Amino acid sequence: MAFSFTPEMIFLIEFAVFWVALYIIAHIFHLNNHGLEVKPGYFMYRSKALNSFLDNLAKRWPLGWKVLSNMGIAFSVGLLVYSVYSLGNNLLRFLFPIGQAAPVFPVVFGLTIRLYWFPYFFAAVSIVFLTHELAHGVVARLENIPVLSSGILAVLVLFGAFVELDEKEIEKSSLLARLRMLAAGSSTNLVTALLVFSLMTGLFTPPAGVLIYNVTPDGPLAKSGLDVQQWDVIQAVNGTDILTYNQYSDYVKNIGPNVTLTLTILHANQRQNITVLTAPNPENSSKGRVGFEAGFIPVYYPNRLGLDQYTGVNLYLTLFWIYLLASSVAVFNMFPLYPLDGERVLYYPLERLVKKRKRELRVALNAIALGILATNMILTLWNFGLFSI
Repeated sequence: MAFSFTPEMIFLIEFAVFWVALYIIAHIFHLNNHGLEVKPGYFMYRSKALNSFLDNLAKRWPLGWKVLSNMGIAFSVGLLVYSVYSLGNNLLRFLFPIGQAAPVFPVVFGLTIRLYWFPYFFAAVSIVFLTHELAHGVVARLENIPVLSSGILAVLVLFGAFVELDEKEIEKSSLLARLRMLAAGSSTNLVTALLVFSLMTGLFTPPAGVLIYNVTPDGPLAKSGLDVQQWDVIQAVNGTDILTYNQYSDYVKNIGPNVTLTLTILHANQRQNITVLTAPNPENSSKGRVGFEAGFIPVYYPNRLGLDQYTGVNLYLTLFWIYLLASSVAVFNMFPLYPLDGERVLYYPLERLVKKRKRELRVALNAIALGILATNMILTLWNFGLFSI
């Protein structure tokens, strides 16, 4: 069988070429003298123009930013409480029979996140981190906290922005000013998630089939005669409309091997009927399989923009990952564990109430938070094993 490059492999190759070219160009033209620091798999560009942009943005609408940053404090307190509650409740579900616990795992491409998610993840991370850091910078300038430097950075495949604040001036600022600045990042992520969710609701219709992520080599679908590919859609089985993955599972769960099925496939914007002969399922030989894999988002949402099938799918997946990461970062960043913003949002008010042993209090809070998070991850591995989405 001839080897072919997948879109994900091409994407990663292009990134490798980018890093090699950037490293060579940076050293030939001494770009470090112009604010660009480049190392293998890493670059940071400090921009004076971005500093000026943050200043101008803060000065242009000071009253509005003040109102929004005050609302951000309320959002951040809610997110902090929710982050502790959700991880704490999830831990109890692991330890006691009070419900199904959700897996908690780090993002590691190729290990916990499949490579075909990489382009969408890359776009989402860039947007989420950029808005998060710029929000910190605008509110810091609003509170007269100096921004030492700002710019863009990248580490391997993760791109984003950074805002380096004067930590000594932060400690000198009022409690309200510090809380406004710290809350700005997560509250902006929350607003981003809500806006993107509204956009997805408006641009896409309800589910209309099962989305194909991978076609099993030499499986029934691969032998059907139609060049079924990633992001094609199963919309009917034997004339029965299939709108969701649950409907598909219910229809085929009692079908054994060597059964002929007629599938209606949306392929290149056209519905086509194909015939497949089910093969034995490797996990249960009495069950039949069609020979495809459904993924983390197993259904197809048609778009209202008139875009072709594949463009619509890619737009939906990009928006979904922005929504998923923005909402996740909004919550997780408020978890009270160093170096997350939530650690200081919790500690700064508490230190006003504690006269002595402030350092011990901070260490204790971090130890409790670390214990909750680490135990969730350990029990995830114990109960679910190593899996990827």
